[in-house]
Amino acid sequence: MKNKLRTIKSVNLKNKHIVLRVDFNVPVKNGKVLDDTKIERALPTIKYLLKQRCKLAIVSHFGRPEGRQVKKLSLEPVYAVLKNKLPKAAIQFKNGIPKLASSVLAQNDIVLLENIRFDKREDENSVVLAKELAKMGEVFVNEAFAFAHRKTASTVAITKLLPSYAGLNFADEVKFLTKALTPKKPAVALIGGAKVKTKFEVVENFLKIYSKVMVAGGVANTFLAAQGYDIGDSISDPSKISKAKKLLKSTKMLLPRDVLVSNKNQRKVRVVKIEKQKVLCKKGEQIMDIGPETIKYYSQQIKKAKTIVWGGPLGMFEKPKFSHGTLAIAKLIGSRGSKHAIVIAGGGETTLAIEMSKMEKYYDFISTGGGAMLEFLSGNILPGIKSLLK
Repeated sequence: MKNKLRTIKSVNLKNKHIVLRVDFNVPVKNGKVLDDTKIERALPTIKYLLKQRCKLAIVSHFGRPEGRQVKKLSLEPVYAVLKNKLPKAAIQFKNGIPKLASSVLAQNDIVLLENIRFDKREDENSVVLAKELAKMGEVFVNEAFAFAHRKTASTVAITKLLPSYAGLNFADEVKFLTKALTPKKPAVALIGGAKVKTKFEVVENFLKIYSKVMVAGGVANTFLAAQGYDIGDSISDPSKISKAKKLLKSTKMLLPRDVLVSNKNQRKVRVVKIEKQKVLCKKGEQIMDIGPETIKYYSQQIKKAKTIVWGGPLGMFEKPKFSHGTLAIAKLIGSRGSKHAIVIAGGGETTLAIEMSKMEKYYDFISTGGGAMLEFLSGNILPGIKSLLK
């Protein structure tokens, strides 16, 4: 990135009132947080600011309430986790933006505001809402990288009103994803997952700068369909067939050599080699995972690489009988981390797969961003980043 990011380490913030934007959009069930990874990733910034004797007004979205007060989308469960993780801090939970911002913050170390998306002006990038938020602090800090591809009042409009800086994890996200776009060669990318539409720009960009681009999941199915294979009821995106045909002209493009195919009740599973025979699946069947030859083929590419970027699982890994491809590759990529190659991964399902493989500590960086990571790797400057550049 040509322009440097303004970070909280580059400025004296002692005793300041901070409006801190985080991404606490975490999975919650029956009022309990199921995975606190995003909260954990924000803690170094929170602790750093508290050490500087700052007062924090924390802002986050949660789900898509579309401007309505939705009880099940309250940040109250997050408040309980935050109190537990910061037992020495005085933390208060507030519904709405406190009118007497200074006095509310003066009595607490942290004020966690209720879901900012309860206010429809958030997604409208409203300057009026941004002004209300700005009254709560003297400085704005963005620690919500996963939301950096959205133009909202609490991530973009507010930066026009307060001196603005990136949090510690936000800065690391930009640092490592920039490395991914300026890779040590040979460089390989593995792009999978069921959300096909958002992946094609990344594949196209990586074909320009990477040695090999491997695909799996719904992304690979779309390429196979573009080659004329019958993929039955497999996940794919017909709107991307034309684009896939163009990208297939690149010799850097690698597709699976075999796949696991199953019927709807998932009792009958068979390995199908991708050869001249054009019928991979019959009607009512789906491609559920990559096969053993593909695992070997992709592993050979990964072992040669100096830079490895992975986004999206290779199959329906949440079901044990279809998890082999994803977990085998997750373990291999982890084993290449730190010493052998720069290893970067991201996206919610990819992160879960890495956790299942018990290899997360070997990855150089695991991004908290899903859509934001993909947009960044497509070569786009994200609105949330642009507003923090020097």
